[in-house]
Amino acid sequence: MRSLKAALIIAALCAMPAGVRAQPSGPLPQGQVNFVVPLAAGGPLDAAARVMAEKVGARIGRTIIVENKTGAGGNIGAASVARSKPDGLTWLFTIDTVLTVNPHIYASQGFSPEKDLIPVARIGYNLQILAVNARNVPAKTFAELLAASKTRDLSFASAGVGSPGHLAFEYLRMATGMRGVHVPYRGAAPALQDLVGGSVDAAFVTAGAILPHVDTGALRPLAVSGRERAAQLPDVPTAHEVGVTDFEARTGNFLLAPAGVDPAIRAFLAARIEEAMQDGDLKRQLQKLAIEPVFSGEKEAIGFLAADREKWGKVIAAAGIKATP
Repeated sequence: MRSLKAALIIAALCAMPAGVRAQPSGPLPQGQVNFVVPLAAGGPLDAAARVMAEKVGARIGRTIIVENKTGAGGNIGAASVARSKPDGLTWLFTIDTVLTVNPHIYASQGFSPEKDLIPVARIGYNLQILAVNARNVPAKTFAELLAASKTRDLSFASAGVGSPGHLAFEYLRMATGMRGVHVPYRGAAPALQDLVGGSVDAAFVTAGAILPHVDTGALRPLAVSGRERAAQLPDVPTAHEVGVTDFEARTGNFLLAPAGVDPAIRAFLAARIEEAMQDGDLKRQLQKLAIEPVFSGEKEAIGFLAADREKWGKVIAAAGIKATP
């Protein structure tokens, strides 16, 4: 009887796709594993966290719960993880701006991004696309847009003060001398709606968000904010290709642990994430969210965050950006 049960178990395991067979929980303690997302449910970060929780959970033999703790531009959720017990059960899944931008625009975050949290992995990055309303702005190229800005101030929408789109706009102004007026909204959805409707002229938007409006001809993409072209818009040149060589504005998704979590636990989870990132289905799901599925380990993740914290600090200081109440 025992041999029959063993044979059935082995047969079931062999029937599972190799990529999703659960790995031992390793040094993880017993208990519920949680990914805390500091932004609202339903957004791209939340969707990415849920995809990763499913794929990584399959590899550690646990169900990973995604918990949204929102407020103060992500500071509340991040602070809750920073103050949590460093046992390897609570992790922060966040966009990097909480760690690279917020320190410069909030008087206090309730925690220290550099001392209270340890980056474990970078899980892909988001490129932004500089797009214009096709009816408002006749420019077909970035050079034409720059020239048009010399004759009148263009209006640039963003999801709010200190948002990635706002920072990209301010950075572009510093790099090129482009003239424009920032128009902050309370979120990406209303900003995109007004861009499509023509209430504003231009904005930096993720590729996934603007694709339907590019197809209808309502929006015209002119440049990509990174050093490589966006997979969803392969014909749109990068800022470097159009001559703005001192410009790169992209955001990354990061997993962090509270300071004090055992290095062996951090390394174990990072290894499972790296394995998951080789999954073709996961890559496709992330790309649908306009996330380039690239993995970076702890050392590289720390370097990325430090460099961007310094870069955005300079942009924020030059533009005089402060968080709104």
